[in-house]
Amino acid sequence: MTINLIKLLKIQVFLLVFLLACQSAYAVRIKDLAGVRGMRDNQLTGFGIVIGLNGTGDSSDSILARKPIINALERMAISMRPADIKGRAIAGVIVTATLPAFAKQGQKLDVTVSTVGDAISLRGGQLIVTPLRAHNRVVFAVAAGPVVGIPMGVELPAARAAIGAQDYAFDARRKIVPTVGYVVGGGLIEREIDFDLNSRARLFLNLHQPDFTTSFRLAKIINKSFGDGSARSIDAGSVEISVPASYLGQSVELISRVENLEIEPDAAAKVVVDERTGTVVMGTNVRILPIAISYGNLSIRIGQEAVPAAQTVAAAAGRPQQEMPAAEPAEENRVILFKGAVDIKEVVNGLNKIGISNSDLVEVLKTIKTAGALQAELIIK
Repeated sequence: MTINLIKLLKIQVFLLVFLLACQSAYAVRIKDLAGVRGMRDNQLTGFGIVIGLNGTGDSSDSILARKPIINALERMAISMRPADIKGRAIAGVIVTATLPAFAKQGQKLDVTVSTVGDAISLRGGQLIVTPLRAHNRVVFAVAAGPVVGIPMGVELPAARAAIGAQDYAFDARRKIVPTVGYVVGGGLIEREIDFDLNSRARLFLNLHQPDFTTSFRLAKIINKSFGDGSARSIDAGSVEISVPASYLGQSVELISRVENLEIEPDAAAKVVVDERTGTVVMGTNVRILPIAISYGNLSIRIGQEAVPAAQTVAAAAGRPQQEMPAAEPAEENRVILFKGAVDIKEVVNGLNKIGISNSDLVEVLKTIKTAGALQAELIIK
């Protein structure tokens, strides 16, 4: 009796561990689903000048670079006219950067430099000091440094001939634009964004992909971990967290614990189709109502009723195969039989096993959606 009891306990423990593993198989961290409201990136923009170009800068007809460089020289007690600047050694550019949340003064940013005039290429240029402002015109960083990311020979053949450059072999599939370059670590943060977490009594989590079910589950798991009333779902995209008394002034620790909790997210049923490559990506809970389709030499019936055919490939989709009547004419129609409310994965698997082409598969899915039988959002790219 004792031995049997021990075996029974072992089996129960094994089943419990197995069930727990199955429950967490699709769980993901809250960190990957949501973020704290206010913790976001900020876009910075500035107008600057790139100097030191080897005849690939703005032409003499463009004053976008010449006027600012003259203004800069005047501040250094050097008086010049736009006509006095010869050649194409300078270019006017727009400088952009992304200021991350909690970025501190003195840290460096990568910046992107793009021409606004008729410059041919920024390769080999040097960006002079450029203030980077937010939408409120406040300077948060400055940028300067050598422009990189533009290999030799990327310019158009006509442009290479105009500047006397050799015809370098270059793979056009890399899609590198010679008028857009980068200054790695060229941005220096001068001002920090004021965002004090520890002084807050309430925090808000914003879901990256709003969903009512996921929002409810997120609030539920937080209440289970920190006590009832700690969180409530506001809408499909937000969850409000009331900072517990034990975490007042320690919001960083609270957020760390919350974002490492795991939940099983939910999502609307979607089917994404790439017509160029024939790729079909299906989400969960995608269903098809009973429907019959005839496309070319292919016939499909989704429903309870069996359909006789010259050649039945229902077995390819895990369905009983129908026998062909003796008097049935020998046609090439192929029939797949599915039950009602079948998972679309079974439909696609069955079609693939009979050798249907990608283009035909895409057309069949579009037809099913048009008929209103596809219970999912169909996204075609």
